[in-house]
Amino acid sequence: MTQAKRFETVRMQVKSWSETISSHTQRSALVEELRDVLTPVVLRHLPESLQMSKTHPAIDEWITSRSAESNVMLVRDRASDRLLGLLILAECSESEFLTTVHLGYLFSEEAWGKGYATELIAGLVTWCKDEGQSVQLFGGVENGNTASSRVLQKNGFELVEDLSDATTAMFGLYIPYNFDKLYGSTPQALGEPTQLFVDFFKRHAGNHLRVLDIGCGQGRDAIFVGRLGHRVVGVDLSPNGIRDLNEAARRENLSIKGIVSDIRTFVPDGEFDVLLLDRTLHMLSEKDRLIVLKRLIGSVSGGGWVLISDEPENMQGFKEVITSSTDAWEIALDRPEALFVRQLRREYGSESEA
Repeated sequence: MTQAKRFETVRMQVKSWSETISSHTQRSALVEELRDVLTPVVLRHLPESLQMSKTHPAIDEWITSRSAESNVMLVRDRASDRLLGLLILAECSESEFLTTVHLGYLFSEEAWGKGYATELIAGLVTWCKDEGQSVQLFGGVENGNTASSRVLQKNGFELVEDLSDATTAMFGLYIPYNFDKLYGSTPQALGEPTQLFVDFFKRHAGNHLRVLDIGCGQGRDAIFVGRLGHRVVGVDLSPNGIRDLNEAARRENLSIKGIVSDIRTFVPDGEFDVLLLDRTLHMLSEKDRLIVLKRLIGSVSGGGWVLISDEPENMQGFKEVITSSTDAWEIALDRPEALFVRQLRREYGSESEA
């Protein structure tokens, strides 16, 4: 997100203040503008550390403090260039794809009651989607501030009870990585099938397994698995990815069915011998990836397998989900970046085969 410098809405221009505050002249002019914006009434819903007087040094110090911890964007009226308020974005990366951003915003008193806040957050959400990166947006609202809560909820944010407390309600919105854009422009965008999975399915080539490939993309793994005679259901959020997968399956007459669906809500139809998760779960928030795994392992048939490739730091959570399920599981492969487990009720060869 920090790569982009600006976005616009119908009435507003939103631009990073980095260039402005690096110029002595422009910074001084901004201090004057902020004197009319950062009033006690405007700041009252922000943490105590953000309260201040209206003196020049205090505002200048406030600018320095915000710049050190956040990406701050100036919100201006497109017609008059008048400063309406600020959008404050504090960002951290959770994984290769997922970025977490805590947002805050404030508007001058004269801008209140005109729908600017709802328009601003809608513009932010659109900007994030256009950027194509996977983003988890969070906004904290002081309990009792119903207006700010409505602004977030109108734009698709939902209450996150685990992150809320007696004083603050935390709202979140997950925006997935735009793989559809990538797949639409790049054939075989993710390269060759993952070797660990290649080895596994080659050993089981004669078993004609029913395989559920979650986050299948364009079919990097699914097509190879289908060529070995296995039946595959591939699930991905990307219409372009599923289109490519289904077209490839038709060309080669493979037993593969691609389904466009959000894996956070997808419910499998029937049982599968193998649940395949190839670097998919790490693109979700920690809470969502564990919920998804818990739901999906319920679709694995007796004696079936769960094959996971993911970030090393996520593996312990996956193990806890599996071991806490009602079925008995055996770990067949345990590496920093991969976890293969199977149920014990039916044999598919020895443990060493994995």
